[in-house]
Amino acid sequence: MAKELFITKELSQDMLLAGEALIKHLEEKSSKVQAAFWLLDAEKEIWMLIIASPIVAKTGARDYYKRINEINEKSDSIEKNIISLHNIEVVDNDNRFVKALLHVRDSCLWNDKYWINTRLGENFLDNIYFEDMYIYRMN
Repeated sequence: MAKELFITKELSQDMLLAGEALIKHLEEKSSKVQAAFWLLDAEKEIWMLIIASPIVAKTGARDYYKRINEINEKSDSIEKNIISLHNIEVVDNDNRFVKALLHVRDSCLWNDKYWINTRLGENFLDNIYFEDMYIYRMN
């Protein structure tokens, strides 16, 4: 039976697996995940799963959250852990972190193996500081 993960400042293996499973299910539902990454909110000391999709710009965040909620409801028999909607932020490609990731992707710094399934701690990405980040993908 699936349970909501307790998300704290520590990035756990359960969080990584739950995020990976959610992204896989979104892709199966043609949800066009352009970028997906965990981002540590330094002020709140909590991780947020950021999912970027062009669908958010077209139909709105509410519609995309509904997609995620449907997956979570069906996950009882599939996944061990799910991520609460409180710990997920859906964005379009205008999000500043997504723009920074896409800028790096389009630059000479791009190396597919380095930037996918990678953790980047205390760093700057296109002049934006972040305390910690785990990147699943950038399409």
